[in-house]
This record gives sequence, structure tokens and C-alpha cells, in this order.
Amino acid sequence: MTAPLTATKPIATDGRDHLYWLDWLRFTAALMVVAIHSRGNTWVEWGRLAETSQTKLVAVFFALTRAGAEWVLVFFVLSGFLVGGKVIERLGAGTFNLRDYIIDRFSRIWVPLIPALIWSAIVAFWLGKPLSWFDLFGNLLGLQGSLCLNFAANMPLWSLGYEIWFYFLAGCVAVWLTAGMRGRIVAGFITVLFFAVFTQLNSAFLFAWILGASTYWLCKRPRLPWLAVMGGLIVAMGYLFTQLRSATVSVNTSGWARYAPSNDVAILILSLGIALLLPFLTQLKPGVKWGESFNALGRKLAAFSYTLYLTHYPALYIWEHYQPERHAAIDGVSGIWYLLRIISCVVLAWLCYLPFEKQTGRLRKWLRKF
Repeated sequence: MTAPLTATKPIATDGRDHLYWLDWLRFTAALMVVAIHSRGNTWVEWGRLAETSQTKLVAVFFALTRAGAEWVLVFFVLSGFLVGGKVIERLGAGTFNLRDYIIDRFSRIWVPLIPALIWSAIVAFWLGKPLSWFDLFGNLLGLQGSLCLNFAANMPLWSLGYEIWFYFLAGCVAVWLTAGMRGRIVAGFITVLFFAVFTQLNSAFLFAWILGASTYWLCKRPRLPWLAVMGGLIVAMGYLFTQLRSATVSVNTSGWARYAPSNDVAILILSLGIALLLPFLTQLKPGVKWGESFNALGRKLAAFSYTLYLTHYPALYIWEHYQPERHAAIDGVSGIWYLLRIISCVVLAWLCYLPFEKQTGRLRKWLRKF
């Protein structure tokens, strides 16, 4: 399972509310998803590699580039932390505005998503892959995984089926807590719809989102290094468990897997560790000028990470079509092809970002005029 980027607006802001380093985390998660998919597109499985390539260093590389679901989990926890946490904070302060919330979430999801769906359709048509109007409209509504398939076989779209409904739930809870009787009734019906959708989805990811939201308040508290250490240890434990539970044809993990918790429990453990680390990261203010510049670079890279996540898979379909043979040896030539795949996905995403995702702020200003 691979795929979202968490559809959250760029984290960096000027002033006291700036949350340090989370932009870098978001871009790293998106880039790792691209690297993972590109590796599978470039080389054969570990068990089929040439013996000369089965070194310890390559084993580490293959282990790091099979953790697709774990990086998607980073997106979900980040989304809960930033979107859910902000909703909780604004509800507590009495400043939650439903209209602004809808505009922010609508623009953040669909401004990059619509061109990504068009790009997916172009590639699918070009390569002769099946297209479905039903899947197209279902993906716009976040129903992939519950009622329809990922449009044009763009596999990372599965996570949007979660993200969109996370936003619906947060909005409904906020309305129920702040509105009158009519608002509560409407919110209640939409919440039932949310429950119906989630009967077809994995509730462990919902719990991961909630865990992220539940730790946002720690950003305003004094830094607690012991909590971050605990979070790091829990992340390591959760990552180990998820890897033991991940399907593989190259390594026999059955002897160890029987001692690991279920995959859903492993997801919760990993989510808890990530959620505990996030507040600590936001409090690590750069103490030198180069640190501030490095943090600012993360802001620029994170700005198009959502587009990168949405557009890279169709691009890799093109690579697969024209270079279908996967390499059995890791050498300079295959390494160059691997890097070219990643670079092409990043460049494509940046070009798609400029006319679409980058204009999200302008669209929000225009919508708020009505």
C-alpha cells in the first residue's frame, strides 16, 4: 500500500505561529513515496537480484524503499496534527469559522487534485489503460476504496479517500459543537454518511489522524525532550512491527511475524510515536542563520509536495511503458535511470504546481469575497 500526500496547506508562516521543520518532513515523505515507487519500477525484487548486488548496503537501501505505507502514515498524522489540531484550538478559543474552513479545505484538496486527474487521464489514454467516468467522479468525492477504484490506476489516490472524509468529520464535529439545532441535525446526518464510508475503509488510519490532532496542543507547552525520546522509541518499534507484517516474497519473516501485533495495531503504535515527535520538532527553532535558510528551503519544497504525490505515479507509468525491463544488478547505469525517474517526477510536479497549486491562495481570496 502506497500513496498522500496529506493535503494540508504549507505549514510555514511568518511570526510566532510558525511550526519549524514540518515542511521538511512533509516534503521528505512525498519524496520517499516517489523513491519507493521508482525503485520498484527500476529493479527486480531483492530475491531476484544478482548475487553481486545483494550486499548489506543494498539490503539497507531496499529495506528503506519498501516502507510506502509508513510514509503515508506520516501524511495522515501530519494532517491530523495541523488540520484537526487547529480545529480543536479554534473551537477552544471560540474562533472557528465554518465558511473559512470549507474554503480552505475545498481549495487545498481540489485545486491540485483536478489537474492531477486530468494528467492521469491523459497518460491512461496515451498508454491504452482503462478509464471510467464513474471512477472519476467517485475520486472527486473521495469515494475511492469505498465505492470505486483509483481513477486511471493512479494508485496514490487511495489516501485521498481518507483525507477528504477526515476533513468532513472535523467540520461536522465543529458544527455540532458550535451550531444550533438545525446545524447539529445536518452535521449528524453527514457524520452518519462518514461512518457508512468508513465501514469500507481501514479505521486504523482514522485513529492515526486523531492521534495527530490530539498532540497539537503540546506545541504551546514547554519542550519535553523525554516525550520526544519516547516518541522516537515508539516509532522504531512501530516501524519494525509494520515491516514484519508487510508482504514480501524475498525474505521469510514468518518466524518473527508471529511475535508482532496485527498490522492495524502496528499502525497505531507507529502513529503514536510520530504524533509525540511532531510537537518537539516544531519547538526546535534554528539558532543560526544557515538553519533558518535550510528551514526556509523546506517551505519552498513542501509547497509542491502534494502535487508531487498526486502526479508521480502516471509519470512512472510512462517510464514503465518505454523501459519495461527491470534491472537485476545495481550499478552505475541502473542507478542513473533510477535518479532520472525521480528527477523527472519532481520536475513535472513543479511545472504542474506553478499554474495550479501555487494559485491556491488567490482562489481563497476570491472565494471569500462572496
